Amino acid sequence: MMPIRSTIAALATVLALGAAPAVQAQSVQEFVKAFSGQWYVFDPAYASAKDPCAISLEDTGEGEPVRYKAASSNCVTPVSGLKKWYIDEGMLHLLDASDSVIIRLGGNQSRITGEIEGTQRAVIVERAAGSQETAALAEAIRKHRCIYVGFTSDCAKKEDLAEPAMTEDGGVYASVGIVARMNVRSQPRSDATVIGVLNEGICLKVNFCTTASDGIWCRARFGEDAGWVRKTALRQSEWPVMTFANSCSDAAGG
Repeated sequence: MMPIRSTIAALATVLALGAAPAVQAQSVQEFVKAFSGQWYVFDPAYASAKDPCAISLEDTGEGEPVRYKAASSNCVTPVSGLKKWYIDEGMLHLLDASDSVIIRLGGNQSRITGEIEGTQRAVIVERAAGSQETAALAEAIRKHRCIYVGFTSDCAKKEDLAEPAMTEDGGVYASVGIVARMNVRSQPRSDATVIGVLNEGICLKVNFCTTASDGIWCRARFGEDAGWVRKTALRQSEWPVMTFANSCSDAAGG
């Protein structure tokens, strides 16, 4: 099988820019400074133009309680209405002009994740430079010119790396097949809590997928909990691997 000739566009951008350094914040104002600046949503579903949805969080604020200035560009509704933000109990709250919450986000200074308020639409918000892990994945793909199917020597085709197609037969979901042992995380980021492990050969129903700088993440239900699986990962810090295929039968979860 021929190696793939192209990679995820966002990964190439991350590789060119490098990873942003972490910031150790202590006070509320230090947290504000640490999380202020330019952020991006790489999922094209949130973009109103060819360029990614961009979010700008300023560290100047006014009022009581303090609300800091914010803006967005190339974003669809409701993110296009972003005007203000603040931090409370470790969460970033993005607000519209009437102070209504658009998104609540948690995470680190490279990636914050959450859901559009009042929906189950997840959103991944990132720095342009991504994380060191994202940059490492991009470098590995460039080096090997291949994303391997599980722990095999076969290279995934371009269509294998696309989002799984959702069906509405008895609910919105897609059945995917796990091709490499992988962690299930509470949020679509690598520092989120591991809530379980999936072994190769398991069929899984996912009910939402979104694109980040390190590829596609999909959400599934595990009893009362929602968990996230990542489609591309690094094996032994060297080999870029596709962790699940876009088809399967007798899927569990949902």
